[in-house]
Amino acid sequence: MINFIIYENDNEWIKQYLKIIHRFMGQNDNLYKIHKYSSYSDTMLEEIKQLNGQNIYLLDIEVKGKSGLDLAREIRKFKRTMNDQIIIITAHQDLVYNAFHQKLLMVDFISKFDDLDSKLLACFREIYEIFNSNKCLSFKQDGEIVRIPYDDILFVEKNTVEDYLVIETDHGEVKFKCNIAKLEKMLSDDARFFKTHRSCIVNTFKITKLNSSLPVIYFGDKYTTCLSRDRRKDLEEKCLIGGESNG
Repeated sequence: MINFIIYENDNEWIKQYLKIIHRFMGQNDNLYKIHKYSSYSDTMLEEIKQLNGQNIYLLDIEVKGKSGLDLAREIRKFKRTMNDQIIIITAHQDLVYNAFHQKLLMVDFISKFDDLDSKLLACFREIYEIFNSNKCLSFKQDGEIVRIPYDDILFVEKNTVEDYLVIETDHGEVKFKCNIAKLEKMLSDDARFFKTHRSCIVNTFKITKLNSSLPVIYFGDKYTTCLSRDRRKDLEEKCLIGGESNG
């Protein structure tokens, strides 16, 4: 679950944030919830303290009573992990708050009047990568525990001769005694993984080029041809959303 916490007292800007959030999350499979606050209160702070999962804070700097910076200071007293990412939003393009970046662990300061849509979407993509950077595929095999970071996985194919999967990574191959359906379930919490064929799952974030007509999916100097006809359109859409190049 990803929580979006909006701290803003202007309804028109709130509508704009909601539009951007829905647009971004519509491209991903994660569950999400939006929490809106127009003023500071102890009740609000307690509700934030109780939030579980991964949290993205959109804090306006000019809310009366307590500014977004004030609220950020309060949040950082009890939430200082990678699962809590703060974005400060201001109406003043000339304000510079770089000194607060390290202290309050902020992702960015964004001006409301300087290409808000694209900059906020870019922040969301950056945060999404942060949220997913520590995830690993973990399994026990031959008496050993194997952990492969999600970000290292390029694609997974079933060996057509023997009963195991081959996990292609940035660093080589890993054999995994498992069926593709079970692996798909293990990776189902992460939207980057997509089943392209009954015997193949790919990491869409790692695709460098896609040729659906051949078909071939490229991951730098590695590739797979496991792309069924009924999955081609969906994969193309995911690649376009993710900003990958297509051939």
